[in-house]
Amino acid sequence: MTKYLIIALVACLSALAAGIRDYGKIRQDRDRLKENQEVFFKKAEYYRTKDSLSAAGIETLVLKKKELESYNRELLQTVQDLDIQIKRVESVSQTASQTTVEINVPVRDTVFVIDSIPIPAQTFEWKDNWVSVGGIIKSGEISCRVQSTDTLVQIVHRIPHTCWFIRWGTKALRQEVVSKNPHSEIIYTEYIKLTK
Repeated sequence: MTKYLIIALVACLSALAAGIRDYGKIRQDRDRLKENQEVFFKKAEYYRTKDSLSAAGIETLVLKKKELESYNRELLQTVQDLDIQIKRVESVSQTASQTTVEINVPVRDTVFVIDSIPIPAQTFEWKDNWVSVGGIIKSGEISCRVQSTDTLVQIVHRIPHTCWFIRWGTKALRQEVVSKNPHSEIIYTEYIKLTK
């Protein structure tokens, strides 16, 4: 009789331990989904650094791999195009920037000789440390070359929980992105951390 009681007690304790473990997982998942909802409703913060460079900050989305498949198929396709298995991806980040430069450039007269036929044309050229523009105007047509160089610095940092002056743990992860090109402006940023 005591043998059956011990077996029943072990079975009950095993069921209780499994229930507590499952409760912990469900609670973590609930907290993750709650934080994701808050991130979805927040917009990215766009600001300028002390050097007047464009910057943006946004909190991290924490998604499961299946959720990424339904949330952003383009991002998933990019991962597959790179021949990376989705199970090996830790996090994904994407940022879009727009470069706008207004220039006034004097036009120079020149002559091109093609097959011993002189062709009158005009040329222009302008450049700074980040953007170069050059081109030829001939026969009512413009041939132009525009080259823009940009460096995006991405920093992911944790935001701790705070109560008065006490800081502990991690409340959220946040990504800050800075564009080093003063002509560029960050128009979109997103950081997704994948979890199992």
